[in-house]
Amino acid sequence: MKRYAALLIILLIANVVFLPSKADAQLNARGHITMLRVHDLGTAFGPPTDRIDVEVVITLDSQPGKAFGFQLRNDPKLPARQGMLDLLRDAFATNTFVNIDFITPPGKNNGTIIRTWLTR
Repeated sequence: MKRYAALLIILLIANVVFLPSKADAQLNARGHITMLRVHDLGTAFGPPTDRIDVEVVITLDSQPGKAFGFQLRNDPKLPARQGMLDLLRDAFATNTFVNIDFITPPGKNNGTIIRTWLTR
């Protein structure tokens, strides 16, 4: 019985730590990319209180003080994320407007990109 109680506590803690908060907001932004950064796995981006665990980071002229990024890991999401990186590179090179959908926890500035597209 104690084993099951300990397992239940571990699962509850894991749910709190690893699942996104229900209060996370999915938002949208549009602008010109002012910074495009790609860095090594595990280096993250942002201050300790607003860190995003990502390998690709952008900033937009329309969202001062905010950064957005996504992971570029060898997992099932890699093809879509490589496509997002390609779109962002093209937008940066041609100064084209980029649109992003992203998730940001309450009270934070930095967000995780879940979708990106270009418009003219």
